[in-house]
Amino acid sequence: MKALLTLLFSAALLLSSLIAAPAIVANNEVKTTALTKDDAKNIILGTKSRWENGTPIRLAVLKSGPAHEAAIQSFTARSPDQYEKHWKKLVFSGKGIAPDTFETEAELCAFVAKTPGAVGYVGDPAAATGVQVITVN
Repeated sequence: MKALLTLLFSAALLLSSLIAAPAIVANNEVKTTALTKDDAKNIILGTKSRWENGTPIRLAVLKSGPAHEAAIQSFTARSPDQYEKHWKKLVFSGKGIAPDTFETEAELCAFVAKTPGAVGYVGDPAAATGVQVITVN
């Protein structure tokens, strides 16, 4: 039994190391190539609404799934449920415009690629096509 638990734990660690960390992606016209952790958090939470050059930020997020959960936890330290409640409060109080939501990372990347000022996240940066990946320090 102990050997089986050790084997399962080792397999879980190996699997988690193979899964890519979520990444921020932006429209290629966005001049920012790196964000602080606070900037990434504030963009995803809707409290930062403009890029440094004044261009409005257009946030794109996934509706659900492992990449959504990982990105929300990684960048905001919140659960998806807490994140959704946060956005509902912003929208209903008139302090924010809800992010555009997408079923797949491919749809999200296509939107970000064609929308000036757009930013979003992906679970696997290697799969991000037509957009730039922004480093988060």
